[in-house]
Amino acid sequence: MRLWRHLTWPAWRDQPGRVLLAIVAVMLGVALAFGVHLLNGAALTEFARAARGVNGQPDLVLRAPSGPLTDADLAELLNRPEVAAANPVVEAMAVWPGQTGRDGRVLPIRLIGLDPMALLAAANNGRPMAAELTPQVDGGLMGLLGANLVHLNAAARNHLPPDATTLTLRLVQPGSTEPRDIELQVGGRIAAGSAPLGVLDIADAQALFGRLGALDRIDVQLMPGVDAATWAKSLPARWKAAPPADEGERLSDLTRAYRVNLGLLALMALFTGSFLVYAVLSLATAQRLPQWALVGVLGVSAGMRWRLILVEGLVIGAIGTALGLALGVGLAAGALKLLGSDLGLHGASGSSTDLLLGQPLLLPALAYAVLGLAAALLAALAPAVTVRRIAPALVLKGLGLPAGRTLPAWVGLGLLALGAALAWLPPVWDGTPVAAYLSMLCLLTGGLALVPALVRGLGAALARLPAGALLLLARERSRDQATEARRSLAGVLVALALAVAMTVMIGSFRESLSRWLDDALPADLYARSALRGADGMPAPLPPALIDKLARLPEIARTAPQRTARLRLAPGADAVALTARDVDAGGLPLLDRWTGPAAAGAVAVWVNEAARDRDRLVPGRVFQAELIDSGRVVKLQVQGIWRDYSRQSTALWVALPDYRRISGDPSTTEMALWLAPGSSLDAARAAIKRLAGDDIETAAAGELRTLSLQLFDRSFAITLWLQAVALAVGLFGVIASQSAQALARKREFGLLRHLGLSRRALMRLLLLEASLTGGAGALAGLALGLGLSVVLVYVVNPQSFHWSMELSLPVGRLAALVGLAFAAAVGASLLAGRRALAADAVRAVREDS
Repeated sequence: MRLWRHLTWPAWRDQPGRVLLAIVAVMLGVALAFGVHLLNGAALTEFARAARGVNGQPDLVLRAPSGPLTDADLAELLNRPEVAAANPVVEAMAVWPGQTGRDGRVLPIRLIGLDPMALLAAANNGRPMAAELTPQVDGGLMGLLGANLVHLNAAARNHLPPDATTLTLRLVQPGSTEPRDIELQVGGRIAAGSAPLGVLDIADAQALFGRLGALDRIDVQLMPGVDAATWAKSLPARWKAAPPADEGERLSDLTRAYRVNLGLLALMALFTGSFLVYAVLSLATAQRLPQWALVGVLGVSAGMRWRLILVEGLVIGAIGTALGLALGVGLAAGALKLLGSDLGLHGASGSSTDLLLGQPLLLPALAYAVLGLAAALLAALAPAVTVRRIAPALVLKGLGLPAGRTLPAWVGLGLLALGAALAWLPPVWDGTPVAAYLSMLCLLTGGLALVPALVRGLGAALARLPAGALLLLARERSRDQATEARRSLAGVLVALALAVAMTVMIGSFRESLSRWLDDALPADLYARSALRGADGMPAPLPPALIDKLARLPEIARTAPQRTARLRLAPGADAVALTARDVDAGGLPLLDRWTGPAAAGAVAVWVNEAARDRDRLVPGRVFQAELIDSGRVVKLQVQGIWRDYSRQSTALWVALPDYRRISGDPSTTEMALWLAPGSSLDAARAAIKRLAGDDIETAAAGELRTLSLQLFDRSFAITLWLQAVALAVGLFGVIASQSAQALARKREFGLLRHLGLSRRALMRLLLLEASLTGGAGALAGLALGLGLSVVLVYVVNPQSFHWSMELSLPVGRLAALVGLAFAAAVGASLLAGRRALAADAVRAVREDS
């Protein structure tokens, strides 16, 4: 350690900027990766907290596979000896007239009816089922018994005047399309939920909601010693029981693809940062080469020299990792305060400190610390091997670094072939494209292995140009030092390839989304009820209102639509079903069924998620249950359509077919085309005169703009991570070129002694830098395009079930490639100018 301190500390003291650059590279990589991990965990922690507040702490949640439960189900459940307590729950969605949310629309509020006696019994047994829903009033749980008394959470009370004692809400009762106003007395406070929420006594809720005798679910607590999973399997088929944690797992499944892709992209910054550490250590090795040779002559073994360089990399990695972990926590906390903890949840209620500390930190911190140290050690490995391989006597004579070892070109070609083969493998772990990411890694390493061959090929192309001394020197160096070109360009090549790949993927996605919105939003204006059913689905529009909309002079044409749900198997989760007057040829179809139609089957079109997850391929005939009517229908898949609005299964059916098989004539949405000369403002004003706040409208242009804004917001962090990785790579090539120029100081002195002027040597450096920088830029562009193909055609379809067409943003790609080329050439020229500042005679004297 004393020897390492004597050899390393002077270099660190004289060149603190380069050492700081290496530490910052590790720090940024660890901070970004750890911060993204904490943000992902905070989002899931907040959702789980909200789910526990609403669902309470039962062992199981009991529902009916189809339709509601009844009071008779509750009585039968309570007679089972395994049941310790059961809390019936009924829910509804209402709107708050006169109050608007952040989107400017009428404020929705969720209403929950609970049995206070069941909650009190569970609390007395020491196992509270819904402590967060207990109102803070003098009567405690019994305070729920007041007639038409509603207890509100903080999100709802923010819209309530301080002295208000009553509030009026509007909802639609089952079987009706006309809204009804209900007046409630304001009670105590509840702590659950980040969206507006109200809690009532279940008897009042059933009467107000028009659902006497009906229950949405029953929260069940079992006797001690009863296994929940075993007991759930013993239930009759008309009941379905599942742990309440399934809600949190559902969000985890929904967002896993986004979180995994974001986390891996953050790790790319650490990956490119390791090349910067390599460049800095290479520079330090070049500067201290005479010292390493001297200590070698004095008896320090090659193995000891190798270990000393690794220790230097370990120290850099340890400092950078420690700072990166602290910075990662700070970045996550700042992002929580600025953007919120949600991945589309909007409006987290917990503080950033609570959300960060509410998840395990020790093991993730240790994992990312190991990654940071491993990246630094791997970066130090090549300089360590170089120092180990030097011949001390030759180095003291000024013969410089030993020749680098070059991998055969077939190794690079083999890695490229392996990467192409891995891209064809299916995803694992619930749709995670592990093989695709391994494919990208093989493509990157294969491209790096082929850089020497590319440099030699470009050097050979120079032979066709008119011969000259400078051209001959540049060509010979490109042949002899091709391996050094690979090392110096490794960081910028990886960063450029990733930047090109992400630029092409994001550009292709945005262009495909823009075209899809044109197809999915053919009308000028869209209208739907502001009211919601108990399941959160839009309430049907009153038939009288539909007729009035069609007769408005501002409206030329209308098209009704029905949003419903169905189950693909008994007891399965509900999936979306859209019924509308659709010409199948106008859908954004990816595949269609050209065979015969199945007898008695209704034609449906499914999205890519249905094809991938539920195997609903064109031509398949299957049965499904319409949830609203309970009817089982026979369906046949007629085609696959592109759906960027969701990652879950969704189906489309012609509206006349839906009404025939369901017996449901209702309409939930209307597509409206403006009459010639009419304006959107005039049409909206006319609609508001008809329906007031009970109907929501959105123009196609607004929906398009909002969708693209959400897209840009979703990929903002991606672009930022991409910029950080590219900046780290550019710093790496600057440091690498500086290392090579300093290592050639004596060579430049000899050339000047032989008669070459400084201007001629600068032209030589320009030729060499253009050769290597051009090779790096071309290789980075080619690799980036290859990676983009994997991202567009493999990663996105496997992760999100979204396919797209490849679109090349030529201007942005040219800017990226030009920036990388300019950085390589500029760094080489600046470093060479510094190396040429030494006097030629002095440089030759050092060489003698």
